[in-house]
Amino acid sequence: MSRPLPRPLFLLPALIAGLSVIVTAFMAGAQEDPLKWLPPGSRIEATLSEYPARAVISEQQGGRPGHLARLGELVFRSPLTLGRDAARRGLSCDACHTNGAANTAFMIPGASDRPGNIDLTHRAFHFREDDGIDNPVNIPSLRGVRWTAPYGHDGRFPTLRAFSHNVITREFGGPPLENWLMDALVAWQMEFGFTDRNRSRPTGDAYRAHCMSCHGDSTALPGAGIHDIGTGRLVQAPPLFGLAESAPYLHDGSAATVRDAVRAHDDLDLPDGILAAVVRDAEQLGTVTRRFDPETLTGDLRRLDGFLDLVNQQLLDEDGLKADRIGDMVAMEIGHIYRRFDPEAEEARALVRQWAKTLAEVMRTGLAQEYPAARERLAALKDKIKSDLPRLQSHEQTSLYASAAADTEKGKDQ
Repeated sequence: MSRPLPRPLFLLPALIAGLSVIVTAFMAGAQEDPLKWLPPGSRIEATLSEYPARAVISEQQGGRPGHLARLGELVFRSPLTLGRDAARRGLSCDACHTNGAANTAFMIPGASDRPGNIDLTHRAFHFREDDGIDNPVNIPSLRGVRWTAPYGHDGRFPTLRAFSHNVITREFGGPPLENWLMDALVAWQMEFGFTDRNRSRPTGDAYRAHCMSCHGDSTALPGAGIHDIGTGRLVQAPPLFGLAESAPYLHDGSAATVRDAVRAHDDLDLPDGILAAVVRDAEQLGTVTRRFDPETLTGDLRRLDGFLDLVNQQLLDEDGLKADRIGDMVAMEIGHIYRRFDPEAEEARALVRQWAKTLAEVMRTGLAQEYPAARERLAALKDKIKSDLPRLQSHEQTSLYASAAADTEKGKDQ
């Protein structure tokens, strides 16, 4: 009996063919809007000027995320993580939980009864899990998620790993994520911190008496436990940090304001004066002083450069398969940048298309186990992106980046 080829060589022809399909699809479809696969009126991404502020624990402490967490950021942002249907529609973990916050603008007509809500078992969202029940849930913030186990609105998942696996395989119908990518995804989620834990004033008596035992305060997170507040469903009591960026409220998003959310608690029949004090303290606890970080061209290119470093690390480790897997996700990041330039800015789009072609060459060379050559091509790509920046900036005024800058300046003036 003949001896089988080593696994990488045995799979090489199929992998190269698969790569060609992916790259060809990217090059042919880069101009297409993923929303064409969703019902009209859908909105799945925060605008560039309303991108929730980044709150990364290692950065808050003066450092930066390690390699595993940085890989997890790419996995979190990539639609490929959630399976073929999600990739076609541009859906990713980051689409719902942008920068770890809740995307309060997320909307899919039919599956959403209001922005920020989604019925995960509706045919407009995932036809294979349609249960025939109108049961949308509010998209939760993942701020500080490392400290708030168990997970899910009803706390049925003991670990982030179990929660993430359910999201990928059940909610989105994707294949299970490989262990090394799941490790990275969890590591990135563990980096999500709180934006502003408001310690500017002590919690009032009314809040301590009626809210603190379930929701905690500025010094204490809520303990694990589930409650029925009168909605007919057992749910966890979330921490109230960052309330300003997470409306609407309650597990089903049925409360438009903090006052509405407090009023929904059947066990709280509060006089107007005490209700006002409770709402005031909750809103004070949930104050956010820096809600948005505008997305910029230089910021996107800086992030892209870091993601290319992830490919380089796999080439240094001489693992062409992992370099290829990461490269597929990075190609979609290039696609995001491409679509932010107006179709008439052909020079800018041509430059970005060339980045994708060069990345495809890097991946093919890595799969062929020609690692020094692959690293040289990748280094040349990184240099090319830097040298292309001035030419891209010359088209910035007709791109979405210019709109984001204008919206940000307008917000400062209001």
